Amino acid sequence: MVQKNDFKLIKCGNLIDCTGNAPVKNGAILLESSKIKSIGHESNVIPPEGASIKVYDYSKYTVMPGMVDCHTHNNGFGDGRLGEELNLLADEILTLQSIRNLRASLFSGVTTIRENGPKNFTLINLKKASNDYMVLTPRMLICGRPLSIIGGHMGYFGSEVTGIDEVRAETRNLIKQGADYIKITATGGSTQTSFRYRHSFNLDELNAITSEARKFGKLTATHCVSTQGIVNSIKSDVDMIIHCMFNEPDGSNKFRPEIVDDLFNKGTYINPTLHVVRATIWDLLNIKERIGLTGSQEKLLDDRKRDFDIHLNNCTKMIDSGLKFITGSDSSWSSYQSGNTVYETECLNMAGLSNMASLLSVTKEAAKSLDIDDLVGTLEIGKEADLLVLNSNPLEDISNLWDVKDVFLAGRYIDRGSEKSLKSIRQLRPSLN
Repeated sequence: MVQKNDFKLIKCGNLIDCTGNAPVKNGAILLESSKIKSIGHESNVIPPEGASIKVYDYSKYTVMPGMVDCHTHNNGFGDGRLGEELNLLADEILTLQSIRNLRASLFSGVTTIRENGPKNFTLINLKKASNDYMVLTPRMLICGRPLSIIGGHMGYFGSEVTGIDEVRAETRNLIKQGADYIKITATGGSTQTSFRYRHSFNLDELNAITSEARKFGKLTATHCVSTQGIVNSIKSDVDMIIHCMFNEPDGSNKFRPEIVDDLFNKGTYINPTLHVVRATIWDLLNIKERIGLTGSQEKLLDDRKRDFDIHLNNCTKMIDSGLKFITGSDSSWSSYQSGNTVYETECLNMAGLSNMASLLSVTKEAAKSLDIDDLVGTLEIGKEADLLVLNSNPLEDISNLWDVKDVFLAGRYIDRGSEKSLKSIRQLRPSLN
């Protein structure tokens, strides 16, 4: 029996389903509750006879799938503070900040996020609240907490482990607590007690984690800012490598084509997090414009500009080699604020992805990398009705992803608030270069 208001008809001036097919002019999508019932040219999308239909007329706009951000840190503030500083805040404060960040992402058109490392149970509990409709968030995939060695990157958030027995036990514990996948810090990082350019877990430990995760059908992702971390991740069959930076133990960068070949043969997804480096550059440029920089800040600015250029160039080489790149912002880590995922997609476009490939990196390919492409990432019959309505066409200019008109989550129209509040989400470029 057809229920009143069960159906919505979305009229689309330009329909991009992100399956890889050409856009459809004068398209339409019929929604039944949270699902896509029918999709195609408007002449072929016919509502059930006698059904009550709510019509949304976007005949002058572009409609595409909601974006999928494969890498977020929702405990953060995006104001440059270190993870150690976040760890000093009460879990309740971090939970409230996470709600703010998740709403900013949703309002910007991101309808699915993967959380890559919160403190304690903050995101585990928040996901439960979201599933019970207590708070409005994008759909969420969570790691619970990142796995770290003692003193390793992000270990302060609650899962420092040593040895095969402990890593297996904590992997099982995270899965018991509700982890959708396992995040592993395979090298050091910005954490002050870690060794940034050295691998952290030994290979036998890493193998124990990934084999345990696979046993329970869970994906794995490794934080890697050194070459040895990448090599170990390949050997242990990690599903996604984050950052993927070719740094030697002394901090020098040496691109390794033979490792890229191994990544290609394994089919490993790459999440390069380019903009999080650029966000620090922008933060320093804003400080420079306001009050000037100290000598140490000027050096940091020069170092980060060099790091960004090297990483961008390496990403271009990896893209040319056929590696699978996806959009994962790394917001709100460091100086990268939530709700600004598109900056990362723009960086992938700068690195060499075409406009279509860039768009797929934040829709279809992103969903595939998270093993949720049966639910989201493309607009197809039977999938969740997560829709992004744009004022302009991202296939003409990928930056048009910023030009959001409306968002639907699971068939529900999202009230995003006032234009003034929406403008405050956008993290503006500095005027200095």
